[in-house]
Amino acid sequence: MIWCEKYRPKTFEEVVGQDIIVSEMMNITSESMNHFLLHSVGAGTGKTSIAYLLARHLNFNLHIYNASSKRTRGIEFIEEEIIPMSQSGMWETIILLDEADRLTLQAQDALKGVIENATCYFVLTCNDISKVTPFLQSRCQLRHFKEIEIDAIIEKLIYISNKENCYVPDEHIRAIAHAHRGDLRNAINCLQAYNTVTHQDRDSFVLSLDVSDFNPKTFLRICAKERSVDMAVGLTKDMPMRVVIRKVFDYAVNSDASAEAKMRVIESSIISERDILQGCDETIVRWDFCRMLASRD
Repeated sequence: MIWCEKYRPKTFEEVVGQDIIVSEMMNITSESMNHFLLHSVGAGTGKTSIAYLLARHLNFNLHIYNASSKRTRGIEFIEEEIIPMSQSGMWETIILLDEADRLTLQAQDALKGVIENATCYFVLTCNDISKVTPFLQSRCQLRHFKEIEIDAIIEKLIYISNKENCYVPDEHIRAIAHAHRGDLRNAINCLQAYNTVTHQDRDSFVLSLDVSDFNPKTFLRICAKERSVDMAVGLTKDMPMRVVIRKVFDYAVNSDASAEAKMRVIESSIISERDILQGCDETIVRWDFCRMLASRD
């Protein structure tokens, strides 16, 4: 059995890293239930698990769809499957629509009307809220899921390795957690893959997790010394911006750089992380992060 499913939370108390949202969901009743749009920048933060647990908590029927396929992202899917179910008169029902940011604009436009007239409840999830129209967002209660902190991921991986009688050295646990920063599901999947590798190959397996040749020292030198935004952007290639920001931040704050230089990196990191969380396009964030670090002002 896939470990991320085997260890999916079965109670609210087992959810990792989302204490505020868990507290709210535990206090929802059938009378106070609403439509929700659960979003996070990264995957593996517990959005789908919360939807499962909410249905169990309320003793509601749960119908699950994923909008990532061609068949389920268009307006035909909304008209032919979602509308009949949403108007069936069964209030004690939740329709979970994962990856709602993959729906076409026409499907989203139709869905906002469906939600307004539904005799059931909708829980939508997405990773890129900027691709969900404001009109659809306004029909739901928005809840942001923060990325899972490293320590919480490490604790969960240790728990699972103990349950599976799988000995994993502390340094390997930490490496897996850092390689999948914020994403508990992929960290668990990686732990399961690690368990299938022979003991003599496990060091190599862990080393292979960080395949990036991105060098934060070189990156900062190009920004600070050469003031080349184009070259700095090129160095980041197609790396996720949150990975770039964290690598640059971690290197800078632990370096021998001046206090002024460290403050520039800290301020730029805060602004760029905030922009990503608010749904700004990553390409824009990439250029702006490099611009801020290369600026003389």
